Amino acid sequence: MPVRALITGASSGIGEATAYRFASEGARLGLLARREDRLQQVANRARELGGEPLVLVADVTSRDAVATAVARAEDAFEGLDVLVNNAGQGIYAYLETVREDDLEHIFAVNTFGALYAIQAVLPGMKRRRSGVIVNVSSIVGKRALPMTGAYAAAKFALQGLSEALRLELRGTGVHVSVVCPGFTETEFPESALNYGFERRKPRRNAMGAAEVADVIWRCAKNPPREVVLSRAGKFIVGLNRFFPAAADWVLARYMKLPERH
Repeated sequence: MPVRALITGASSGIGEATAYRFASEGARLGLLARREDRLQQVANRARELGGEPLVLVADVTSRDAVATAVARAEDAFEGLDVLVNNAGQGIYAYLETVREDDLEHIFAVNTFGALYAIQAVLPGMKRRRSGVIVNVSSIVGKRALPMTGAYAAAKFALQGLSEALRLELRGTGVHVSVVCPGFTETEFPESALNYGFERRKPRRNAMGAAEVADVIWRCAKNPPREVVLSRAGKFIVGLNRFFPAAADWVLARYMKLPERH
C-alpha cells in the first residue's frame, strides 16, 4: 500500500525535495503551502515521478486552515501515515533589536504551525494505532548561533515539543522523529526576515535538499528518535554538549564575531 503523507512547506527547498523523494516511492501526497502556483509545479513533477499529489493551499499559522487541509488529505487518502512538519522561516537579527511582531511570526511558522498539524493528524493516527510524525528542526535547534537567536528559540521549542510528544504517544503506535539539518542549499536564507545582515555562505559545501529529503524518507519508514545531519553539525552539537565554552569559542572564530561595546 502506498505511503500516505502530508508535507508542510512543500512549495520549495527541503519540502519540495521531500515531495519528490516520496513521490518516487509512489506515495500519495498532501502538499501544503501558501503559494498555489509553486505547489502546482511541485505537484506536476511529483505526478511525473509516480506520486499522487493533492495540492493544499494553506498558511500554517492558521489553526483552522491547517485543520481543514488535514481533513481534506485524510478524506482523499482515507487516512495519513506520515506527517512531515517542514514549514519554516528564518530571521537574521541581534536579539536586542528583534521586534515583538517578528518574534511572534517566527514562532507561529516554526512552532505553532507544527503543533497545529500534529493536533490535526493525531486523532486519526491514534485511532489507526499507526503513524509517524517527522519534525524538521535545525542544528540551531540544538546549538544556537548569533544573529539567529529568535529562529533558534523557535526550533528549540520544536525540539522540546517533540521530546514531550514522543513520551506522550508511547504505546499508541505513533512515532516521533526529529531531523536537524545544517546549512542546506535552498532559498531559505533569501526568504528570511533580515535586519540588515549580509548572508555569508558556509565555508564548506552545504548539504543538498535532496540529501535531507532522503533522510526524512528513511525516518518515515523506520523512525529514529533524532537525526543530526552533516559532520560539522554533529561536531558542534557534540562539542556543545560536553564542552559548551569551547563551542562558544569555535563559533565566535568561525563566524568572525567582533567584540561589541
